[in-house]
Amino acid sequence: MKTLRRVLFYTLLTAGVLVVALVASVFLFKERIINHFIREANKQLSTPVKIGKIDVSVFQQFPLMSIVLTDVHVEDSHEGQYPLLTARRIAFQMNPIEVWQGTYAISGLKITGSETNLKINAKGENNYTVVKKSETTGKSSISFELKNVDLTDTRVHYLDMRLKQDFTFTSTNMVASIHSHDNLYDIRADGQLTTEKIQVEQNSFLGGKSFIIASELTYDDQNKSLTIRPSSLKLKSASFSITGDYSWKEKNLINLQAKGENTDIQTLISLLPGALSEKLEKYQSKGAIYFNGRLRGEISKTKSPGVSVDFGFNNATLYHPEYKSRIEEASIEGSFASGDLGNVRQASLVLKNISGKLNDESFKANFVINDFVDPEVICNFKGKVDAPAVLSFYPIETLKNVTGSLLVDVAFEGKIGLLKNKATAQRVSTQGTVALQDINLDYGKEKIPLQHLTGDLQFSNNDLALSNVSGKLGRSDFMLNGFFKNIITFVLFENQPIGIETDLKADFIDLDQLFAISFGDPTEGKDQQYTFSISPNISLNFNCDVRSLQYKRFHARQVKGDLLVKNEMAVSRNLSLRTMGGDLQISGIIDAQNNKAIDVVTTAKFNGIHVDSVFYVFENFKQDFIQDKHLKGQASADVNLEVTVDQHLKMFPETLIADIGATIRKGELNNFEPMKKLSRYLDDEGLSKLRFSDIKNDIHIENKTIYIPQMAVRSNVTDITISGTHTFDQHIDYRLVTPLRKKKPKDSEAELAMEDDQKGQTRLFLKITGTTDDYRIAYDTEAVKKKIISDLKKEVQELKDAFRTKGKKKQKEVELQKDEYFDWDQQ
Repeated sequence: MKTLRRVLFYTLLTAGVLVVALVASVFLFKERIINHFIREANKQLSTPVKIGKIDVSVFQQFPLMSIVLTDVHVEDSHEGQYPLLTARRIAFQMNPIEVWQGTYAISGLKITGSETNLKINAKGENNYTVVKKSETTGKSSISFELKNVDLTDTRVHYLDMRLKQDFTFTSTNMVASIHSHDNLYDIRADGQLTTEKIQVEQNSFLGGKSFIIASELTYDDQNKSLTIRPSSLKLKSASFSITGDYSWKEKNLINLQAKGENTDIQTLISLLPGALSEKLEKYQSKGAIYFNGRLRGEISKTKSPGVSVDFGFNNATLYHPEYKSRIEEASIEGSFASGDLGNVRQASLVLKNISGKLNDESFKANFVINDFVDPEVICNFKGKVDAPAVLSFYPIETLKNVTGSLLVDVAFEGKIGLLKNKATAQRVSTQGTVALQDINLDYGKEKIPLQHLTGDLQFSNNDLALSNVSGKLGRSDFMLNGFFKNIITFVLFENQPIGIETDLKADFIDLDQLFAISFGDPTEGKDQQYTFSISPNISLNFNCDVRSLQYKRFHARQVKGDLLVKNEMAVSRNLSLRTMGGDLQISGIIDAQNNKAIDVVTTAKFNGIHVDSVFYVFENFKQDFIQDKHLKGQASADVNLEVTVDQHLKMFPETLIADIGATIRKGELNNFEPMKKLSRYLDDEGLSKLRFSDIKNDIHIENKTIYIPQMAVRSNVTDITISGTHTFDQHIDYRLVTPLRKKKPKDSEAELAMEDDQKGQTRLFLKITGTTDDYRIAYDTEAVKKKIISDLKKEVQELKDAFRTKGKKKQKEVELQKDEYFDWDQQ
């Protein structure tokens, strides 16, 4: 026992002495070691190297000695000062005994916080020729026999300007070992590698993918080749076995094979672009899924290798663990191939014999795309699609509470680019049908309900026919029969035209809600401010038959007519409806080419419209002088109107011009304050409830003024002749002439306001002037009272004549023939 203790003691003592001796020697000969290392390194390097600090350590990788370089900057071989390598720390590991003997055999290397920039310029000159040729360097005491290479926080950027290749790789940690013999170097590397960028010309591949690698490589320095023995790449849960070789002695030739091992749907998803793979990364699969790929060919300025990939699965189950739906008995045969990796025009993706069951509903499909620059697509789909199952398998945020199903049998074939041009769009074939079977859903953040959507859709090339497509959108119902022309182009591309030619039948249309959906916010209610516009891309030929329609206070029944839309203009001819107790016929045009100044020109014929209802519907025209409660009667009128409104449908008052030829029957004027005040002059209390026979007049509106020519009102109380003006800012100037039935007043002012007619009846002239809030009734004592009436009549006639002349051009537009206005095929 004592002997064992002595042996142990002397062994430890010897080891301690050796350690102390090693540390002491390093400390004593530190400067000598560093200077010799720098001198020998400079013999081999042809570009400047900047080092912040050099130190020698025996503790970093004991028992090896380390020469540690801090803040290293190695310039590249191109002209100018550009870094080839920068590193926070580089440590070279050597045998201390060999160092004492003057031999610097580097057996280990540790690099931390490095960035390497490798570049080949347009002339084919690389920037990494920094080691002097062997015949000029002479014999060096520095050699490399690397058994351990440790890379931490490494970034490598490779740019080949000739081949338009741009690669960026990063690694948080990589460990490698190198064994050499007879110009052959066996390399084993394990660690993490991220492909930040792999770009060939304009095409990106595997960007942002993080791999765990375990590789075995053989580098043949004499034949300039690299052989990849079976190595593994793990990408998330996917694993790939990589084999092949790469040589560059005479030509750059590559031949790589990749095979998926124990693969699932994640194997395929992991190869997709990052944004798409993130959406699908949680999807899982059960069943056999295969993946095989090959990259083979020459890499040069004019050539890129070809790539081919085969993948697929058979009788698999695809599902998302958080959703209820799953695709079962799923099969697909897929391939991707390109004769030139750098030319995606040669690329082809084929997905054939796609089949499966989504919630027990079978489907079949095929998909082929050739030429990724100007893609040609061939695809078809047939099957019954359970709408909620689709949304359960792949949710769409804007669609909620989906029910119903679709019976689909469609096919598409042609170049997508042909759809952008109307002249070539019909060369693309879209055929088939979609049967909508009681679809229900809530759309958007406002959860707008679309209910009981049924009907048939028939595709014919770039057009879509609708047959008995019915449903409810919000509170409005509809049935559509007609055509959507250029529908495929309109859906696939922005700013493309669409032609809609259809018949609409509906029991009820809620324009308040539809305007809110189209131009505003459906949650704001009917009093919100809309932003109205007509899309320049829409051409519309619309025939409607609506039983009931509502817009704010306006209610209409039996709405029938047409609506034509083109070039941001809307035209309607002979739109008829029943409203406000009578009938209404309208023809008009809306010009929204300037959406901040929308021109409206219309002609309308009213028949039997209740006057009080008109005032109620139009909210008493935003005044309280005369209101719906004061009026009764039925109006018939011919109206010609022109006005400009803004994008919020607010009228510019100065633009309103109208001719109104009106007749009012069975009229009543009840409790109208100005008439009640007339009793002081007429001595008749019956003026508070005035009933009158037919009234006819031609009223004109212009310059924010309503012009009322002289008209006779024969009532149950008296006969009154009225004329005057009423401005939009509620200034009034009315002139009244009424028979004087009581004894003539002896007031001198009143005498000047009286006149006997040819029958000897005394007439009293009165005027109502001021504002609707502050008006005054007085005797009209002006000596030219007859001329005032005639001057007003003359002024009104002149304004009406000017309006008719101005409106002729617009009127012609209103009267355009249907086939002149809506001719989609001639656009």
